[in-house]
Amino acid sequence: MKVKNLFVLTLALLLVAACGPEMATPTPRPDTGTAEAAVTVEVEATETPDAGQAGDTATPGAGEVLTPTEPISPTGGVEVALAAIEPVQGPLATVNGEEITWEDFEPELKQALYSVTLQYGVDWNQAENIGLLATFQDEILQTVIDRTLLRQSAADEGIEASQDAIDERVEEQKTAVLGSGMFGSWEQFLEQYGLSEEYFARLMEDAVLIDEVAQARAPSREAEQVHARHILVADEEAGQEVLDRLEAGEEWGALASELSQDTTNKDNEGDLGWFPRGVMVDEFEEVAFSMEPGTTSDLVQTDFGYHIIQVLEKGVRETDDQTYESVKSQAFQTWFEEQKAAAETTIDVTFGTAQ
Repeated sequence: MKVKNLFVLTLALLLVAACGPEMATPTPRPDTGTAEAAVTVEVEATETPDAGQAGDTATPGAGEVLTPTEPISPTGGVEVALAAIEPVQGPLATVNGEEITWEDFEPELKQALYSVTLQYGVDWNQAENIGLLATFQDEILQTVIDRTLLRQSAADEGIEASQDAIDERVEEQKTAVLGSGMFGSWEQFLEQYGLSEEYFARLMEDAVLIDEVAQARAPSREAEQVHARHILVADEEAGQEVLDRLEAGEEWGALASELSQDTTNKDNEGDLGWFPRGVMVDEFEEVAFSMEPGTTSDLVQTDFGYHIIQVLEKGVRETDDQTYESVKSQAFQTWFEEQKAAAETTIDVTFGTAQ
């Protein structure tokens, strides 16, 4: 199997670990491209978002089960890839004055190689795969940069992960791994994924930091909310047809079932339920919160297409658990993008050109 574009995601996994699964919504904020991650393990999720739903980021509870999908190739495995990689002297990158060296980079790279090889059955004896190692290393270096920035930025705001919280997170993952029945011992899991106890604890420290930042940045659970429904179509012409048919007296529910491209709720009259700010994409949210109950919008364009929105109710309510986790996740993503924009980062070594 070829490795191209199989770049692993570490803060994305950590977001799942820290903030819980995103709420499935038809008009989520687009992927903000938070940090990429170096741990690629199968996470047993509670729900898989449909097309156009919140995905990313993407952030953990105690219930994830980490399981492999394929055994490491007995030939052409990680040892072949590692033998082809030359250590680099001097700083690889600098983040706000803090140097990242090969000693910082190597554990992340090694673990990523184990994960990719294990999960995708990569044969590193293939010249094409070995040729992609340089690009792979560039991706992993960005992971290390992002994780370094996470720790720096959290510390600047007085946020830290207590040892008790880290230990608790590690124990949660141990319980999940051993409970999966896929490994005879915790040590076997670590070995198969190229992990050390120290490195895994470091990952869990980052997960705790994300959780703490998200909690600190999230708004109050008591917030203005809107109960709305929508009909999503692909283009302006189709949207105008919906508006004309509504004007002619056709039933909203029938039109949603017939024409809406949002498969998650078209058969429920396009009902989105209650939601606070920070859940939907900006264009959708701006219109919905400006409307009065009982009114219908003109066409609203987002990355997903054209929406006709109808607001059913508005009021200050306590945000439910699932939605609040989504709000927390978005709060972290917004914060982290701000940190990245403000950071003074230099990359001193480029292993290859990203594809």
